[in-house]
Amino acid sequence: MMSIDQGKPLILVHLDLSAAFDTVDHNVLLSKLKDMFGQSGKVLEWFRSYLKQRFHGILSDIQFLLSGVPQGSVLGPLIFIMYTRPLGIIAQQYGVKY
Repeated sequence: MMSIDQGKPLILVHLDLSAAFDTVDHNVLLSKLKDMFGQSGKVLEWFRSYLKQRFHGILSDIQFLLSGVPQGSVLGPLIFIMYTRPLGIIAQQYGVKY
C-alpha cells in the first residue's frame, strides 16, 4: 500500500505452494545448510537423517527419500524457508521488496 501511495510500480506474484514442500531437493538443502547457514558435523547429519529416513507407520519399512520436507511438522516450514532463502537475497540485490 505504501508503494501505491508513493506512485511506485507494484507487481503482485501469487505462488501456489501447495505442493512446494514435496519439491525440496535434499542434497541441495543440505548443501545450503552447510554453505549458507554454517551447519556441519552432527547437526548436518541429524538433518540428513531427518529428511531421508522417515517412518510411515509402526509396521512400515524405512522409506529413503530424495526430496520433500515432512509436512505437519514444526520444522517443515522452517526448512522450506531456509531452502528458498536465496530467492530473497536475489530480490534484495535488485531492490525488490518482498
